[in-house]
Amino acid sequence: MKFAFSISSLLAYASSIMLLGFSLPLVAQIPAFNASTDCQTPMPLHLNTIDDFIGMGHFQEDCQKDSLAAVSSFTQAIHLNPKAEKPYYNRANAYYALGNYKAAVVDYTEVIRQNTSRLGFTSAAYWNRARAYEKLGEKQKAISDLTQLIGDSSLNAEEYLLRGNLYKDLGNKESANTDYKVAENLLQQYLSGSFGSGLQDPLYQKMLEKVRNNLSQLNY
Repeated sequence: MKFAFSISSLLAYASSIMLLGFSLPLVAQIPAFNASTDCQTPMPLHLNTIDDFIGMGHFQEDCQKDSLAAVSSFTQAIHLNPKAEKPYYNRANAYYALGNYKAAVVDYTEVIRQNTSRLGFTSAAYWNRARAYEKLGEKQKAISDLTQLIGDSSLNAEEYLLRGNLYKDLGNKESANTDYKVAENLLQQYLSGSFGSGLQDPLYQKMLEKVRNNLSQLNY
């Protein structure tokens, strides 16, 4: 899940009311119910630390395909340390996967509040919150988050492409055109190997075709 995001991002989502009152034992062995036989995510042997509960949440998502259970595990990690940003970020991703975009926004916002720099999970939280705002129809808020990510400049074509799409949806053709042009230029550089041999991926060719199609729709 993009939770992969961009060059940095590409390398980066049920209600919580019942879950917040639910408490797992702090030391417990958990059987691997309904686990996929080819899943490589390890299951914690015990649950007594933040990392144990986060690991269990990842196991539940990756192997059991149970994002709701993962929300509960990440919530337990938050109970152990409400000031740790990692479990909020992971719980937000699980909420996003469940389609609970409002809850995802709340947790991404907490990640951003705890770490206002571009380190840690902050950049990923801005990206994913923008996507959640997009799902909620709050396009201007999504644009604000993408603008925060892009800053003075960005080498992430996906950020420009998404912001261009949002501007286009809002009828701001000039801003949409500007972002699409930047995305087009970056994608051309990706495909030419300007940023290293690892970026020549068919995905970028598809993105470039999409950008050019959007530009043609704007009559530029």
